[in-house]
Amino acid sequence: MSRWTDSLIAFGIGAALLAAMLVVSDLLYVGVWYYPVCWVALVGLVQLAKAPPLLATGAASALALSFLLYWAWQLSLPRPDGLLGLGHLFSLSGLGSAAVAAALIARRKQMGPWAAFLTGLLACCAGFASAQWVVCRTMLYCGVLSGPLG
Repeated sequence: MSRWTDSLIAFGIGAALLAAMLVVSDLLYVGVWYYPVCWVALVGLVQLAKAPPLLATGAASALALSFLLYWAWQLSLPRPDGLLGLGHLFSLSGLGSAAVAAALIARRKQMGPWAAFLTGLLACCAGFASAQWVVCRTMLYCGVLSGPLG
């Protein structure tokens, strides 16, 4: 598998999620532009770091999971929260930096495709979660994720 095919699969995941968002609704209230920009930036970062094949797919899967979890969170609220998308936006820095770090590590260790996929997925999930924790504890009220107030 080539890095080109990896990028196509990653963009396919993004296109599927964008189509789902267009059918259902923009539950994060960030605008349609936000979703493709996230994918282009993430896949671009990973490919600039010359990641092995399937790492971009793993990173894109983590990004898709973050959107799906945020959508589920929004649907579980009694009243929609219009600023929920800011929590996602501010946490993307952790996902992006983890994607680049995973790409560099995977390239250095010459990982196979499936090891690179798992590395990208797990690193991006951990990076997003840690950035989410910092954002919700310092800058933004995230409900339950913010912990006890006062």
